[in-house]
Amino acid sequence: MDQTFNEIERRVLGVLMEKAMTQPDYYPMTLNAITAGCNQRSNRDPVMALDEVAVQAALDALRQRGLVEHVLPAPGGRTDRFRHKVEARFSWSPRERAVVAELLLRGPQTSGELRTHCSRMVPFDSLDIVGNVLEMLRSADPPAVAPLPREPGRAAIRYTHLFYPEGEQPTVDSAPPAVSTALRTPACAPSEAAASIERSPAAPVEVSHVQTQLDDLQAELAELISELSELRRRIEAVEGRL
Repeated sequence: MDQTFNEIERRVLGVLMEKAMTQPDYYPMTLNAITAGCNQRSNRDPVMALDEVAVQAALDALRQRGLVEHVLPAPGGRTDRFRHKVEARFSWSPRERAVVAELLLRGPQTSGELRTHCSRMVPFDSLDIVGNVLEMLRSADPPAVAPLPREPGRAAIRYTHLFYPEGEQPTVDSAPPAVSTALRTPACAPSEAAASIERSPAAPVEVSHVQTQLDDLQAELAELISELSELRRRIEAVEGRL
């Protein structure tokens, strides 16, 4: 099965994976809510301005590849919904899904950044746990993530997903990152581990917390608007028969 996705497909799949964990009460999602999630201004890089036509096309493409399921409306309803099927395809754990979703939505990140950003979906108690999850995804067949070459002047290594189509995939490092291995090795001297941590830049403070809450509320509002429209349609249909 082809494991490459274009930019819009990556965004749509990432949104479905994210919202399944952060907003389970509104999942599966309507087309309107998925579009709102794709166009969020927080937790997204790059920020997009997609319309429902483009999002629907991406959903159709993902459905054909068995990664998205169309959920038919309840009897008498008209609101179609969608959910991802990555568990069936990749057998990822919740933590693995959270890491992949973050990489799909925000691009390459360090293990510290992933720990901070993934906490919206599932807790990571330590950087060791993040490193173990990244290693499982890296050693999968085929691999889902890979480390990028170390940037000059930076100790922390960034990781990327491997779902880019040909021509978009960044150059990756085929060898396991030395810093992450050292931090996970029990024989590593405390002073060496502390020095590695001190040289690594601190995880960025999430300054967009309020914006994130606003985006979540907007997604919930999109769901409520869809449900209200469906209820209005049903009432008008009943009144038309009286």
